Amino acid sequence: MAGSSVTGQQPGPTGGGLGARVASAAVLAPLALGTAYLGGPVFIAVAWAAGVLAWLEWRRLLGRPTVDAASVAGIAGLAAACVLVALVGTVAAAAAAGAAALVVAGVERGGLRVRAAGLAGAGIILLLVVATLMLRGDGPAGRATVFWLFAVVWASDTGAYLAGRAIGGPRLAPRISPAKTWAGAIGGVAAALGASILLGWLMPLAGWVAERPSFAPLAAVGVLGSIVGQLGDLAESALKRRVGADDSGRLIPGHGGILDRGDSFAAAAFALILATAISGGEPPWSYAP
Repeated sequence: MAGSSVTGQQPGPTGGGLGARVASAAVLAPLALGTAYLGGPVFIAVAWAAGVLAWLEWRRLLGRPTVDAASVAGIAGLAAACVLVALVGTVAAAAAAGAAALVVAGVERGGLRVRAAGLAGAGIILLLVVATLMLRGDGPAGRATVFWLFAVVWASDTGAYLAGRAIGGPRLAPRISPAKTWAGAIGGVAAALGASILLGWLMPLAGWVAERPSFAPLAAVGVLGSIVGQLGDLAESALKRRVGADDSGRLIPGHGGILDRGDSFAAAAFALILATAISGGEPPWSYAP
């Protein structure tokens, strides 16, 4: 699909309602959790594939070609970053991701605005893949981290969806995403809070962490993950509204595309990395009460 601007159009919403969402989750959740449990090359390969799909969706969403020098540079950069994570480490992978994003901007055909859009998309997607692989790491603590991230993001999305449909009420951001309500946002935070505490306390039983987590850090990162995840969702909604698209793609029935499902995860992952850095390099569930 070719284009020369950053105002590409996409088809209408995928639709499908709750039934399609549940069916998609029944397929994707075991895949995500299974590969996260295994880690290693399997998880790296799946992260790379998800990154490629997200990158191609970004290109289509903005009306850019999916087969040109910039597109290929992004895919090659993802591959290089994933290989470096496995062989060298996340610092080298992050450096490769930044370099690849600059290459994308350099070979992108178009004006400054088009090049900036290519740089932003490649940079965000490349760094998200590297960040996710960094969070997973090699050990059981990394497994716990990624499982926690999935649980909080999924609980927040589900809680927001159900509370919004059941309660309705004032709109959260009507100019950006008319379907979202304050009731849904609060329901998402409450669900994420419960998921964070529950999973945090189950981790020692699974043998993934040795210490019993404290309640306060688990509650804090659960709320933070939900709020930041919802902000990430709104940011993607603002982009779609700007380019006149309802969904980033049609890959996932009931949800849309990879970007539609990954926006909350991306924002929450970066927030978790920041919270971990502030806490001295340890995730919240590493603390004893």
